[in-house]
Order: sequence, then C-alpha cells, then structure tokens
Amino acid sequence: MFRLIALLIVFGHCSLAANESIREVTSQATRVGNQLVPAFYQGYIYWVGLAGGDSYVTIYAPDGHLALSFETQNGAVQSIAIDADGTTAVAWGSWSSKKAGGIDFRDSSGTLTRTIQTGRYLPAHISFAEDHSLWSFGCQLDAADGTRPDQHDYLTVRKYQPNGKEAGAYLPRSSFPPGLEPADVSWQRSSSITVAHDRVGLWAYSGDSGNQTEWVELDSNGNLLGRWRLDQFSWDTKIALTTDGHLFVQSRDSKTKAYRLYTLDRASATWQAVEAPPSGRLEGADGNTLVFSDFVKPGPMHVRWYQHPSGLTSVFSAAAARYFRWLRGPHIPPVKSRSRHR
Repeated sequence: MFRLIALLIVFGHCSLAANESIREVTSQATRVGNQLVPAFYQGYIYWVGLAGGDSYVTIYAPDGHLALSFETQNGAVQSIAIDADGTTAVAWGSWSSKKAGGIDFRDSSGTLTRTIQTGRYLPAHISFAEDHSLWSFGCQLDAADGTRPDQHDYLTVRKYQPNGKEAGAYLPRSSFPPGLEPADVSWQRSSSITVAHDRVGLWAYSGDSGNQTEWVELDSNGNLLGRWRLDQFSWDTKIALTTDGHLFVQSRDSKTKAYRLYTLDRASATWQAVEAPPSGRLEGADGNTLVFSDFVKPGPMHVRWYQHPSGLTSVFSAAAARYFRWLRGPHIPPVKSRSRHR
C-alpha cells in the first residue's frame, strides 16, 4: 500500500510538472511593431535582416544575451544552425544568384573559418547532428535557367562532414507531389529540418498549396523511416522534434481559434491531443524540452522551457510497470512448513 501511495504521489508530481516551467528567461531579443517574427534553433533566437539587409544575422543565446551579430559577404541568408562546440553554420544563396548557394562556418566569436560552395543546390534549412556533421534540406536551381527549380529530379537532403565534404545525398524531389518545392520556405520557418539523435526530421511542402505539408523522417544513413501528412494543421503551425524522438505540433483550431498541442503516435499514425499544455507560442525543442514564448507582442521575449508531456508519461509508465511487477511477486519469502511431531 505504501508503494502505491508513493507511486500516485510521483504521478501527481509529474502531472503538475507538465504545466510548470523548468527554466525561464527574459531575453534581450525584443519584438517591435511591424517586425518579422524571429526564428528558433535549439534555444537560440535569431533574425535575418534585423540590422540591415538579408545578409545580416543577429543571434541571441539561450540565456537571453546577444551572442553574435555579423554580415555574410556571400549572399542572402537562408538559415543558421549552431553546434554544441559553438560553431555557427550559415546557409546562404538565392534564385538566379551567380554564386548560387553555400554554407559558411563561423567560430564562437563569429569569425569566418570555412565556406562550402554547394553550387546549384540551395541549402534552405540546416541542422547539426551529435557527431558534428551538418544536414541540409534544400532546393536545386535548373542548369539552363537559374530563376526556376531544376526541371530534372534531384536529391533534397545533403549531409556534410565536419571538414566540409559532402557525405551523402538523399530523398529525391520526385518522392514529393508536383507543386511547391519541398524546402522552398523562408528562414522564419523554424524546424524545417531537425537532427535528433537517430533520426532526421523534415517539415516539407507537399502539394500546390502552402497548407499542404508533411513530416518526413530519415535515419542517420538517409533511409526513409516514415511520412505523415500535416494538412489538418494549417493555421499558425509550429513543430518541435525532441532529441528522444517525440514530435509535437501546435496549431490554432479553425473554429474555436484556440491553440492546440498534439503529439504523433507513430504506431497508429495518429495525432494525439496533449491535455493541459503549457501556454504560449511553441518555438521548438531544445534537447528533450519544449520551448514556449509569450504570444507575439512588442517588447522583450519571455521564454520558458518545459519537460515534454510524453517524457512525463514515460516516467509514470516505467514506474507503474515496476510497481505491478512487484505486485505479481514473488516479493515475500515463502514460509517454510513445519511438521507436527507427537
């Protein structure tokens, strides 16, 4: 009985923790009226063009202070990624650009250390893996007309080793339906590619309309793991993939206008609503935590980290399993029988 009570206390604590932040920061990143909403990368908040044109990058660290501000000389910035060692990768390029596309690498002070030329391939979105390799999700320009996508099939995902050499190319454009280019979205769309331990997640356009999207997952060798449609999430949608592989989607309900949080049950290929989720705008994942900010309004951004609900459920499930195994025993030593002697 004591163990059952203790287990219920643990479960009650986990339920409460789902609505309590484990970390809060009031960032120096400040929103002002008529300003573009910033992008998010594993705890970092950044803008392109905040201090000038689309070659200027401003990055705020997870603790809220201004981390880096620089201008790339190569072209329009598409996205950034920041490695665990402080290296910042900057993907750049644009349609009809003479330089086409590439990726700059900068050290923790912002100094340019290396550039990868990717040619007609535009690395629109990038993400570091645990082994410091860099993955990209992008588009390819047509060889005859650089103002339009390649009219031939091409591989949308690329992997680069820490030395800058391409290590692999995956996921053909032809695996998506005709229409919008799968990766042709702006730098503001956070989580278009996320590398999380044993998988690479992609939030891709998948059709003729911006409301037609899907989530695609590859393993670390570029093999397809699965695809899930996201068409039902079409209003103020945000996505977060945690390091332990849990996927969350926040979107506004078209009828009630309320924000809802869902998690993917891969086994049944269904989206399960998360009960009593944290309030605020889902920015993305930082490791195994979900990061929310206050809904868009002028002023310094208030950012909060939460243990994700699926993680709490796993804690309870494991504890419950151990308890019920204990109930089934044998946990009490058997009593030895004694013979009666007369």
